[in-house]
Amino acid sequence: MKVVPVAHRSAAEHVRSQLIELIESRYFAVNDRLPSEADLAQSFGVSRSVIREALHSLNALGLTKSYAGKGTFVAATQAQSQLMIGRYLPAQLNEVRRHLEVPAARLAAERRTQEDIDRLAELVEEFDRADDPAERFKVDARFHIGIAQATGNPLFSRLVEDLRAVLQEQTLAVSASPARTAQARAEHRAIFEAIRDGNADLADLSMRRHLAAVASDTAASDTAAPDAIAATRGGPGGEG
Repeated sequence: MKVVPVAHRSAAEHVRSQLIELIESRYFAVNDRLPSEADLAQSFGVSRSVIREALHSLNALGLTKSYAGKGTFVAATQAQSQLMIGRYLPAQLNEVRRHLEVPAARLAAERRTQEDIDRLAELVEEFDRADDPAERFKVDARFHIGIAQATGNPLFSRLVEDLRAVLQEQTLAVSASPARTAQARAEHRAIFEAIRDGNADLADLSMRRHLAAVASDTAASDTAAPDAIAATRGGPGGEG
């Protein structure tokens, strides 16, 4: 079995993604028993607790079933929800984002400092220049976290940072839309300009439109051919 050892605070996510690829590619067929936790931990170069977390996610996706004393077996080669994010559905994630990031954008417009404006302006420019999907993904995360920081309430930034940890699968799927990058650039700039100008109503509206576009593109990706979605799993992409 060819795997890539990982050393990252989100190691379970990396392990899960690679196991999904192995199952979807039929390296492991339905009813096949996965290697033991100990063997997987050695292959991936992580602890057994990381493997258990990854296997729990696979069970939640309906890809595997675990039996006490017997091990974990492949139950399907396609997730029950192709875009399920660990144990969270896109609709659930989008709902939380609306109730967290829209108020954050409004407060950012009301409370932003010059330092906040300068930081967000730089991130908008970085996002416009970024050609590499992996780099865009990182800048996108920093932009949304930067908005939360501009509220002046550290809990907003902490919650948005935590939320970004489960966003990667969604942004991978959204990246299947060819026009998404250009659209995201325009949406980011509209949000920034509203915050810069201190227009709380427009910041609220611009963030709502941005998140609605992400939700729409996610729904479209959910109906796409499995091969098109699987192709995006080669690395981070998409913008939300």
